[in-house]
Amino acid sequence: MSWDTVIGQQRVKNLLRSQFESGRIPHAMLFHGPEGSGKDAAALLFARALNCRAGGFEPCGSCPDCVGMAALRHPRLKLIFPMPSKDDESSAVDKFTEAELEEMNALIEAKADNLYQPLGMAKAAGIKISSVRDIRRVAAFRAEGRGRTVVLVSGADRMNSSAANALLKTLEEPTGDLLLILTASRKEALLPTIISRCQLLRFDPLREDEIRDALLRLDDIDPANGQVAAQLAGGSFSLALQLAREGGLVRRDEVLQYLRAVVTANPQRLMDSIQTILAGDDRQVLVRFLVAVASWFRDVLAVQSGAADRLLSADFREPITKFAEHYPDTNSSHAIDEIEYCIDLVGKNVHLVNLMIVLSQRLRRCITQEGLVV
Repeated sequence: MSWDTVIGQQRVKNLLRSQFESGRIPHAMLFHGPEGSGKDAAALLFARALNCRAGGFEPCGSCPDCVGMAALRHPRLKLIFPMPSKDDESSAVDKFTEAELEEMNALIEAKADNLYQPLGMAKAAGIKISSVRDIRRVAAFRAEGRGRTVVLVSGADRMNSSAANALLKTLEEPTGDLLLILTASRKEALLPTIISRCQLLRFDPLREDEIRDALLRLDDIDPANGQVAAQLAGGSFSLALQLAREGGLVRRDEVLQYLRAVVTANPQRLMDSIQTILAGDDRQVLVRFLVAVASWFRDVLAVQSGAADRLLSADFREPITKFAEHYPDTNSSHAIDEIEYCIDLVGKNVHLVNLMIVLSQRLRRCITQEGLVV
């Protein structure tokens, strides 16, 4: 894979190239920006460039180091990401079951195949101190040959307090050729002392056309689904890919049924709807559902703004128009903000039923300007 694998982000690529060519590379970097904007992808390409035997910013792709880096199996590369909760004293994987080890290995293989694949195991509790302690062991090991040992802490904003303090100690005492790259979608969740010891590199949301073009280069993506997914993904390629591969959206009649339950004053109907949405206990499925709900309110906002000719779901024009007419005071912008905040919380190990109840209450207020007691 080449730097073309990293979608857009030309400013970021230029900065990394400048650092590479000057040789002025810090001990720690923080790549921060929205989910799916390419933070991990850029970090892994940078690690590959630093260790490629050809010596150029564009990895050759054929030397043994490039091959090992491409498979994410290289002595100079360490991945740290959210894992299921174990005790803090053991190594991160010491007490994994066979099934958990298989899941972890499958996740790494999927990441190697698609650098935009989110890193995080099912039932992950976050990044714990045992994982951060592994950095010291990696730093103590010096692989032969040129290059830099790179530790990628993916989802660094999901560290617990003990892990964050352990990482801070590592940052205060940089070791040898070790390069720490932290990626985070919520920079503000990190300790200020960690942020101050990293060189910051901001990633922007991807443009719709960048996402669309990247999707259409994939053989398994239907062009129509790719177009819709690019519009709905909010600047995230990883989310757009999920949407495109699953037909662009969950069925929109499911969204309509949920919204009907939201605006009624029947708590049981709402709970039945929420239980149906959460039946598979799959957080990514819930994210896709919430994206679909947000797209509904974007279309309602388009109708309210006199731009009904620019609906994301043009084939659903009639129910969207009727909804906008029946609830003319709907605060669509606020509803979208509430949904996006909820999507952010889905990945933080919150109780999903409670999350959906609170969201439903807030959406009803956005629609009817009234409260809802469940």
